[in-house]
Amino acid sequence: MARRDRGSQREVRLSLKEIAGRAAAEAERQAIRLALQATRGNKSEAARFLRVDYKTLHLKIKHYGIEAREFRLS
Repeated sequence: MARRDRGSQREVRLSLKEIAGRAAAEAERQAIRLALQATRGNKSEAARFLRVDYKTLHLKIKHYGIEAREFRLS
């Protein structure tokens, strides 16, 4: 897969491994957001829902820049 780099004419080529990694990360981010939405921002319940350790979920939430409190309002 090739795409143009913003601001230049240089073409960026992604390997299959890079494409798969990006797709997996996006799927993981979406799953975390859905779990937080379903549990109204309750991270303990979301961790159980996703069947991961609370600390793992906490680190992934931080990694993806997700704010659990935004789900408490919905």
